[in-house]
Amino acid sequence: MWNFLIDTMSIAYVQLAILILFIWYFLVHRKDPRMPVSRVGLIRLVIMVVIFTYFLLSWASGIRPALAQAAVFGMFVINLIFLFSLVRSRLERPYRDALNIYCQDPQNREHLDDVWSSGKRFYYLRHFFNSIMSGESPTQFLHEVTIGRIRDDVQACLRQRGLTQQFISLKGMIAFLESRLGEEALLPPEFKEVVKKDLQDFQKHPWVEEQINEYLRMALETPEDIHNPDWSRLLSEKANAPK
Repeated sequence: MWNFLIDTMSIAYVQLAILILFIWYFLVHRKDPRMPVSRVGLIRLVIMVVIFTYFLLSWASGIRPALAQAAVFGMFVINLIFLFSLVRSRLERPYRDALNIYCQDPQNREHLDDVWSSGKRFYYLRHFFNSIMSGESPTQFLHEVTIGRIRDDVQACLRQRGLTQQFISLKGMIAFLESRLGEEALLPPEFKEVVKKDLQDFQKHPWVEEQINEYLRMALETPEDIHNPDWSRLLSEKANAPK
């Protein structure tokens, strides 16, 4: 059986057929709205196809049998790389699905667990070779990279859906304080009731809510403008002033 498999994989036309299937899959994969589209990935695909074409033309040029077999082996290696990318894309799809579900209901802990488990499988495979060449513990490297990438993906997803305004706002602050207040075991119940009532009364004023939301927006986007609203304008004028 192994001999038959090796003989089959040693046929250049078989490698060409496999390559065509891989190219078809990746073109369909790029049209999936759930998957991020990268120009780097497209450039990598083109480069791999060019290298494969070089091996194919070398094999078809009537070179010596040993070199022809080497060219077929090169085609096989290219297809192995495509196979690795295919497996990686199959792991990425459930991760993106879990990420989208979580962003629709960020307060559900189960959705976050799904994001972590599926994202861990995806990023562990994606950065496996990088972890080997990192010069440190592969497990630690993969763990740190995975945490950072999942955090970035979650923030990007929430930002894309506009949900950051739901958390970075007066209502988000009040909800956070009420949650911490309920978890605090050292505070007396009477004090908790008073503070909770004050928080509820505080957020009832539309003007206060508007000003605090504006402050939070400026703190995130342009913190230099909080105490000096003309700072950005003055800096721009100085930058554009003739030397």
